[in-house]
Amino acid sequence: MKLSDSAPLRLALGLLLTFMGGAALLFFFLDYQLAATLTREIDKSLAEEVKLLQASYREDGKAGLYRAIQNEIESEGSESHAFRILDPQNRITYQAGGIAIPMAAPFSGIQQARLETSDNRKHTVRVISFPVGKEMTGFVASSMEPALGLIANFRQTFLVTAGMVTLFGLALGYWLVWRFRGRIEAFNRHTQLIVQSGDLSSRMPVMGNDEFSVLASNMNAMLERIEKLVKGIRQVSDNIAHDLRTPLTRLRAEVQVALHQGDPEAHQAALQRVHDELEKMQSIFSSLLAISRAESGGMPVKRAVVDFSELLNELLELYIPSAEEQGLVLLGEVADGLLIYGNRQLLAQVISNLLDNALKYVPSGCEVRLHAQRQDSQLRVVVEDSGPGIPASMREKVFERFTRLDPSRTMAGSGLGLSLARAFVELHHGTIAITRSPLGGSAFTLDLPAA
Repeated sequence: MKLSDSAPLRLALGLLLTFMGGAALLFFFLDYQLAATLTREIDKSLAEEVKLLQASYREDGKAGLYRAIQNEIESEGSESHAFRILDPQNRITYQAGGIAIPMAAPFSGIQQARLETSDNRKHTVRVISFPVGKEMTGFVASSMEPALGLIANFRQTFLVTAGMVTLFGLALGYWLVWRFRGRIEAFNRHTQLIVQSGDLSSRMPVMGNDEFSVLASNMNAMLERIEKLVKGIRQVSDNIAHDLRTPLTRLRAEVQVALHQGDPEAHQAALQRVHDELEKMQSIFSSLLAISRAESGGMPVKRAVVDFSELLNELLELYIPSAEEQGLVLLGEVADGLLIYGNRQLLAQVISNLLDNALKYVPSGCEVRLHAQRQDSQLRVVVEDSGPGIPASMREKVFERFTRLDPSRTMAGSGLGLSLARAFVELHHGTIAITRSPLGGSAFTLDLPAA
């Protein structure tokens, strides 16, 4: 990548240009304000001198006027001040100071001019015209060179300071570009290594608490999620291959035997067994599809307010006879008025899967309980038993696809029931967890939002 294409470089240059533009605006504003302020102070000083001279003339006449002019020259200096008094015929009656005020027509107010001094140097001055009595006209000139020198010093100081800050900004920008590019290049190299090697267990280095660290943490979380999904896909593929190998082998054997037999009844029996095996496989794939669609949010679900109490009681009535046939005691304690906004069929399948598991894996003579009640804004349903329970290390794994405890491998089933139950519960914005039951076995706890 070219250096000119670097986003940190463009950002640094943009900030530097913004600073320079802001500094230029600040410079012109302060320069204008300083010049205007100093000019106002000079004009104010001239106006005060005029008042003093007019007052001196009113009190002592020309003698008082000339004496006041000499006092001003002595206090302010002859090089920076000049005075001139003209009679009605514009003849000079008195002048003092080192600035040559030109013989010009009388003017009112204050003017700025470029005049020579006694040492033949040009000075920028402010000249004020004022009446002296009823016949004479006076002029007072004050040099602006001290003020202009102050302005020049300000400009020089400001420009030097701005230049130093600009150089510092360039150095800082270069360092930031170098640092950011180093961090970004490290991210790119690490990402390319992951892509090329396919090692999703690798993680981005996290250093400090800045934005790069947050980005690295988010990328690590994404990699962890992807790794988990890929492992899940691999596990599902392995489990499908493992669980379907036996029925496919059995199907092939059935077909081969039927092909070598000429008995129509044997053909019919073989076809029936093939049909049963295919239905089981179709059920597995239908469950897998339902789980995937539920987890991805792509399953269209018609929702309505469901009387959950009525649904649970109906399921209890349905499963109590089956429990009695297997020597189990199924008890239910369901609070009245439990309402939930969801899909009745999916909710029924969740509870049915839990009861099926209990009746299938809990030994004869044990007890199974289902109780449901409302807790604040949640509906809590617990299905527990007094069976052998599920080991703590397996409580989370049993929700994964095709996961079955070792003793259950000989029993009918695909290992998708709890995965399907969890997917449907999460589709209803609820949670499901396994804990140890006070009865001694396992307790499946569902928390669903109440309507």
